[in-house]
Amino acid sequence: MRTVPYGRTTAAALDRYRRRRRGHKFSDSSAFWIGQKGDLTGSGIAQLLVRRCRDADLERIHPHQFRHTFAHRWLTAGGNEGDLQRIAGWSSGQMIERYGASAADERAREAYRRIDMYEDL
Repeated sequence: MRTVPYGRTTAAALDRYRRRRRGHKFSDSSAFWIGQKGDLTGSGIAQLLVRRCRDADLERIHPHQFRHTFAHRWLTAGGNEGDLQRIAGWSSGQMIERYGASAADERAREAYRRIDMYEDL
């Protein structure tokens, strides 16, 4: 187990979930996430996302897209790759390549716009 930082919005959502969880028929489970049939597995989370996307009329979201988005936003905001690796729990820098690559071109274009060293020529 590792500790990860999160913000106030996430803290409030987790607090709401914990309060509602107390009244759930599987509240005695040691698993944090529980569903209608008991402990929520990775497959259960994926199924939940499929249903929520369908209900919201959104394109399907795969759970790992959240990791891609987090890595992209971290790097776009100027975050350090080493810090990203530690916060994400990756033991190898190759994971930064994998999760950061999906939006690397966009970050490069944004960096160019920010720097734009040819603007006054």
